[in-house]
Amino acid sequence: MQFKTKAIWSQVMVILNLLFPFVYLFILIFWIKHKNSKDKMLRVSINQAFIIATLTFVIFTALITAVLLHFGYKSTFTLIAGEIYYMLIIPLCFYPAIMNIARNNAGKIYYYPLIGRMVR
Repeated sequence: MQFKTKAIWSQVMVILNLLFPFVYLFILIFWIKHKNSKDKMLRVSINQAFIIATLTFVIFTALITAVLLHFGYKSTFTLIAGEIYYMLIIPLCFYPAIMNIARNNAGKIYYYPLIGRMVR
């Protein structure tokens, strides 16, 4: 695969990770293989994808763990936590991933708003 295609796939996996957390394993494997790539676009894209996927995976896992161990599915916490995740976390991570796909498709590098400048 070309570097551009791999960079786009890393962002597609971020979007899939938002709804299906098991995709994080594929992102982890992809990151291990390509984290030190010679191509700057792929390196920046995969490192940003790994960071954002790790953050969303940890948030999702923490919410599910709290629901299962402490509150149960019939609690108000479960409703509020689900609303926060699906109404706040997913859109905040979805938009930069879509922008990254568009920029990578044009052959340009896109830096995420908060974490992008830390990744070089």
